[in-house]
Amino acid sequence: MSRLYAWTILAYRKKGMSEEDYHAYLSTHHSNVVKNHLMKFGIVSYTMTHNTSETKSMAAKLLETRPGGEEFIADYDCVVQVMFHDVQDYLKARDDPFFQEVIVPDHAHFADSERTVFLAGWVEKFIVDAAVV
Repeated sequence: MSRLYAWTILAYRKKGMSEEDYHAYLSTHHSNVVKNHLMKFGIVSYTMTHNTSETKSMAAKLLETRPGGEEFIADYDCVVQVMFHDVQDYLKARDDPFFQEVIVPDHAHFADSERTVFLAGWVEKFIVDAAVV
């Protein structure tokens, strides 16, 4: 099987937007528009990990044995991952007029694009669906 790659977006919410409103907009509107578009281009996976006040408290518990643990908790509001076998699949989705005319402008409703950062890498899976692979 070919290597699986991830395009990871470390995102911040728009200034003045609550965590609740941010999550609701991403989960009920933006993700629906994006997932239906990405499916047309062979994207393997599209996920969001929400980093809220609640989950930051959870992270603090996970780090309680590390001195100064709380200072190591990332402050991103959401981590988005888009996974594909060939970068060309994502580039075709990104360069499609629908992406440029609908998805990109939608970011103005929820994103702090000036602070958002990105990374690309390959994915290695070791446990999937509670089974060692």
